Amino acid sequence: MSPHQQAQPLDQGTMIEDSDISQNEMDGVFQMQKSAFDQERFASYQDRMDNLKKLYKLVDEHSQELADALNTDFGCRSRQETELAEIIGSLSSIRYLMKNLKRFMKPKNRSTSIWFMPAKGQVMLQPLGVIGVMAPWNYSLHLTIAPMAAGLAAGNRVMAKMSELTPCTAITLKELIEKAFSQDTLAIFDGGVEAAKQFSNLPFDHLLFTGSTSVGKIIAQAAAKNLTPVTLELSGKSPVVIGKNYNIEEAAKRIVWGKSFNAGQTCVAPDYVLLPKDKLIEFTRAARAAANQYFPSGVDNGDYSSIINSHHCQRIQSLLDDAKEQGVEVLALTDTPTTQNKIPPTLVLEPKENCRIFHEEIFGPVLPVFTYDNLDDALGQINHHRDPLALYVFSSVQDEVEYITHHVRAGNVAVNDTLLQYIQNDLPFGGVGNSGMGKYHGIEGFETFSSKQATLTQRGIGNFTSIKLLYPPYTGFSRLMMKLIRLLP
Repeated sequence: MSPHQQAQPLDQGTMIEDSDISQNEMDGVFQMQKSAFDQERFASYQDRMDNLKKLYKLVDEHSQELADALNTDFGCRSRQETELAEIIGSLSSIRYLMKNLKRFMKPKNRSTSIWFMPAKGQVMLQPLGVIGVMAPWNYSLHLTIAPMAAGLAAGNRVMAKMSELTPCTAITLKELIEKAFSQDTLAIFDGGVEAAKQFSNLPFDHLLFTGSTSVGKIIAQAAAKNLTPVTLELSGKSPVVIGKNYNIEEAAKRIVWGKSFNAGQTCVAPDYVLLPKDKLIEFTRAARAAANQYFPSGVDNGDYSSIINSHHCQRIQSLLDDAKEQGVEVLALTDTPTTQNKIPPTLVLEPKENCRIFHEEIFGPVLPVFTYDNLDDALGQINHHRDPLALYVFSSVQDEVEYITHHVRAGNVAVNDTLLQYIQNDLPFGGVGNSGMGKYHGIEGFETFSSKQATLTQRGIGNFTSIKLLYPPYTGFSRLMMKLIRLLP
């Protein structure tokens, strides 16, 4: 799952102090990578494959160590969720690249106009140079490894900056990377806000940032100074629309799972639900049943992840307190936990428009539920917000699915499930409008970190090519040819 949301914007405080990373150190690694790329501008298939195999082995053999580091950073991180989202997710994305690397590197033939035959057109994906990756805290391992792997597969050198809110994971991965790779190929940086500022100001050939929209704007401004192209994987309020005839019990099970995974700290987690008015009571009962099925002993155990820190826990709790103060019903689906920084899966039933939770991204296990009389009202409420990163539609009626997806602009869509669209390696992932720009995963990730170099090769036989018919001096015949070219493809 592709979380985003850098816990603290660059212009606010941070939860830990910066490490002793100096500007000179970061600049030095960048120059080292730039120099190494200049000496070998097109990495061979074998070199790229070797790098991917090395990265795969690193994650595979040290998975327990990395999982322990993540658990330390969160206070309580579900081992099963770490395995699925961080370990398996990382390994799967690397395997996908290894399987498809030769095909991705192969030049793609393009058509050539008949008037310029026998020329041949091709597009070759050329490496860009030095790629920067800025990863968030919520899936700090996977959201570092996956884009790094795509950058290496595309033949680039890669530098990554990990979040200051997951220091144990950052230090662990950094030490492992330093043992396996030369810094002129792959380098990891930790540190806080100042380190992030330094990193975003480097003149990368491409910069991928995963985090909040507010910080994404700052990153885009910093990159613009160097004309660095950016991919911004941001956030937004991802809605769920339940159609009139879909099975409410089944919808509740899938939605509660998506909302409680990593305690809702996922950029594509369902943010709010819209369902037919006469199904509200049925949904609340089904949601409670689903939560207690998943967590029969409550959320005071290792199966349910903690909120990353007390700051974010208090932020989420303040959204609930604000709703209660305005007379909105708040319904915890399990017993209230006693463990620090845990909030149970919670429904907020039909919050008013002046509630903060109506407007702010939640990024936690809290799910507002709204009802609608007709579908257009529901779509109007969705479009009242800015473009969501994800849209979830629960419907068994194809016309209804098409109507909803045609009237909501979202970065990605899942029908009759949640979260799973992110972990499909062959599907592009990214936002639209306020939820991001650019795509990665699949061939799109390879293309993001490549330059599409067009090549026209003239293959004139016996020195004859069609274009020679248009060389000066211009005669009546050449003018006739011009007319034909204008009229015919």
